[in-house]
Amino acid sequence: MKLRVLLFTPLFASAVVATAQETVVTPKVEAGLNYSFTRVNPPAGFGAYNANGGFGDVEYNVNKFFGAVADLGANYAGTVNGLPYNNTSFEYLFGPRINLRHARWNPYVQALFGGQRFSNGWNPAFFDPRTGTSQNNFAMSFGGGLNYVVNDHLALRPFQLDYVGTRLKPASAGYTQNDLRYSAGIVFRFGSK
Repeated sequence: MKLRVLLFTPLFASAVVATAQETVVTPKVEAGLNYSFTRVNPPAGFGAYNANGGFGDVEYNVNKFFGAVADLGANYAGTVNGLPYNNTSFEYLFGPRINLRHARWNPYVQALFGGQRFSNGWNPAFFDPRTGTSQNNFAMSFGGGLNYVVNDHLALRPFQLDYVGTRLKPASAGYTQNDLRYSAGIVFRFGSK
């Protein structure tokens, strides 16, 4: 028994010292710039398509675990299923983010709510009543991601994966669009808590 205590005491002490050296710095504000790839799944039998874009998000950290997020972004798809629609979507979403901060890794989950401005271009050579429209819709996003802290001022975001739901007009017809968004980028960190 004494031999076990003698062997494991230094190991336990070194683990405690190593853990104490990992300080978690919580910034006051984090601002991310991200590329996004969205798989758009429109309702009413239209075929799914891909859209590329980007978004920026700003998080104010209330404490180590809880933050308030504003997420603004857009995506674009020129040709949709072989047709020249020129679809553009701009989302403005707000809500809480829960962080699980460690020294270098910060996994998080979030639930965001807001709106979407959707529009598509009009091509005079292509007659289709669905083109040339714009509308504002309710939008929501549920998901999470991972930030890798490089230093006190910079982090890398290897991935963020979100379900993005949009309630399209007319709402009475039950048009809900269920999209999947992957994004990656960099995060600038300001101040500390």
